[in-house]
Amino acid sequence: MKQEALIAWTSLYIAVGIMALIGTALSTIVTLNEWRTGRWAPACTSTLDKALLLPKLWLRWQANYLTGTPVILAISLYYASSIGFSVFRDI
Repeated sequence: MKQEALIAWTSLYIAVGIMALIGTALSTIVTLNEWRTGRWAPACTSTLDKALLLPKLWLRWQANYLTGTPVILAISLYYASSIGFSVFRDI
């Protein structure tokens, strides 16, 4: 693998990882804020509702996290196009 390709791939993976961490933190904040303000309130009346609270919370967090996916893809594609796609193919 050429040095330019290695640097390009490494920097792309680091950038996507950082964006994923930022997305994780923001989706956690949004999910907790929705729960706190009452915009999203899972039912907790029966025993079954209480048992399913964690999976409901996880699914709500996943939905909030996935809203950031287009942004991560757009930034990654913009970065790859600014370097040049040929650098990534030159292995």
